[in-house]
Amino acid sequence: MVTGGCGFIGSHLVHALAARGAKRIVVVDSLRYGKPENLGALAEQVEVVQHTLGESPPDALKPALEGMTHLFHLAAEKHNQSKDSPARVFQSNIVGTHTLFEKAVEAGVKKIVFTSSLYAYGRITGAPFVESEVPQPRTVYGISKLAGEHIVAHFGYTQGVAWNVLRYLFVYGPKQFAGLGYKSVIMKNFERILSGEPPVILGDGAQELDYVFVDDVVEATLKAMESPVTGEVLNIASGHGTRIDALTEAMLRISGSTLRPTYGPADWTHGSCRVGNAERAAEVLGWRATTPLDVGLRRTFAWIRRHAS
Repeated sequence: MVTGGCGFIGSHLVHALAARGAKRIVVVDSLRYGKPENLGALAEQVEVVQHTLGESPPDALKPALEGMTHLFHLAAEKHNQSKDSPARVFQSNIVGTHTLFEKAVEAGVKKIVFTSSLYAYGRITGAPFVESEVPQPRTVYGISKLAGEHIVAHFGYTQGVAWNVLRYLFVYGPKQFAGLGYKSVIMKNFERILSGEPPVILGDGAQELDYVFVDDVVEATLKAMESPVTGEVLNIASGHGTRIDALTEAMLRISGSTLRPTYGPADWTHGSCRVGNAERAAEVLGWRATTPLDVGLRRTFAWIRRHAS
């Protein structure tokens, strides 16, 4: 089972599972943000169950979970939604997550991979995040993701289910914007470039983010499930920071554009540096991000250009 399987990362994961020969794949998705079209031809082969965690009747999950052995839990109300609907974020990401894991354990699921976020750490400056530091989330979304980490660990301790937690950094790639109501800097500025508009940099562009390509993230997620290790909390990151101004220059070069960026007023990200230390994932899973930023950006731009309206 893949929750959020019609969304950005989830749909890539479903394709990878099918390619690996998974016998049965059930996608649980509210379809509020994800789209079945993201599954392509697989939409006819996998079971898509429309279900909103924390809102839909919990027992509706029972038929979908029947016979399931592994659960990837990616569905969540995201950071941007938390600004307008904090109660919905808590209801979905905490109450809904607890109910999902409860029903999964009852159904006999053997292992759960829960996808968390850099927002669980809270801080936005300083040295690369390490899993051993004490998280201090400062957003509703971050609080909800950290709670999800504790919930899956609770079921591991009390019910014996195997589990791993993955704290994703800044994932990018094809299909990233799937009706989320929010576009990343990469998607937004590539679309501006395609429209002949200059990309926008907020502040001085010195903010550093850790970008990791979606295919690498999917590989890490599969390894977290396939590996015999359990009870790990791991950063899924490139381990390298990229300044927004350098990212923008790379995007202009890749698109072949002669446009120059324009600078807007600084926002809350001014002076930030959010990079993940990826050594623990390399040690535990034998995984490292292998897609160079230029390669990932080229593949992302090619997808955007194909799907430009």
